[in-house]
Amino acid sequence: MNITLKPEQEQFIQNQLAQGRFPNAEAVINQALQLLQEKQREYEDWVEDVRVKVNEAAAELERGEGVPLETVVEHIQAKFRHAREEKK
Repeated sequence: MNITLKPEQEQFIQNQLAQGRFPNAEAVINQALQLLQEKQREYEDWVEDVRVKVNEAAAELERGEGVPLETVVEHIQAKFRHAREEKK
C-alpha cells in the first residue's frame, strides 16, 4: 500500500523524529494507528453503553417506572430559580 502524506503531515513526522520521540517514520505511523484503534474501541464501547442504557430506560418506561416530562421540567426550572436566587 502506498500512502501520500500532506506536507504538514510529513513535517509533523519529521518533527517527531527530530525531537527523538521515535526511531523512524514507521514508528510514528504505528503509534498514530494504535491511538486511532484505541479511540475507535472507546467509541464503540460508548455506543454500546448508550444502547444498553436506552434499552434499560425503554424497559423502565414500559413498566411504568418513568417520570412524566412535566415533572422533570418543573424540577429543572426549580433548580434554575434556586440558583438564580442564590446569586442575588
